[in-house]
Amino acid sequence: MGLRMANYDKYQNSHGEQANIKSSGKDSGLAEYVKNHKDMNVGWEVISEIKKVSGLPVVAKGVMCAEDAVRALENGADAIFVSNHGARQLDTTYSTIEVLEEVVRAVRNTKNGDKVEIYFDGGVRRGSDILKAIALGAHAIFLGRAVLWGLATNG
Repeated sequence: MGLRMANYDKYQNSHGEQANIKSSGKDSGLAEYVKNHKDMNVGWEVISEIKKVSGLPVVAKGVMCAEDAVRALENGADAIFVSNHGARQLDTTYSTIEVLEEVVRAVRNTKNGDKVEIYFDGGVRRGSDILKAIALGAHAIFLGRAVLWGLATNG
């Protein structure tokens, strides 16, 4: 038997083969796959459940607005990570630097908000981008693309 992922068992038949997944024929294959495999019942309360089970701090990543930052903290997040997961392929998506100040302000206005760390990534191309993010209130900046570029050139 090959490698299997337990969270996908419900999509397999008794022989371990992919179960039939209904397709509307209106979406791309990727959209159909996500629609059939994504648990739409996951909500903010999962933060406190993860903390309880793991005993570890939880960082809410993918926060792109003040309301989500506050909601994440209300549900037990220990830190906020402003990130759009590289999703600037959608031309109407805000860049992370555009929402950072709003998120920082919202976090600071919550109970114990001055103790909450805010992490940042997305669109960091040079040192001045790092300085801007720090000036807007980020505690740490993540550099995914720079690492990939380094690895691509005999890294």
